[in-house]
Amino acid sequence: GEVERGKKNGLDYLFHLYEQCREFLIQVQNIAKERGEKCPTK
Repeated sequence: GEVERGKKNGLDYLFHLYEQCREFLIQVQNIAKERGEKCPTK
């Protein structure tokens, strides 16, 4: 029914946001790693 479709769309949307956040975090980690290798803190 309509409610079921709404729930599914909501889950799809949350999953889409999760995927975007995951890719963003991976990019941030890669950048941090590159910066860490270029200018070590220790």
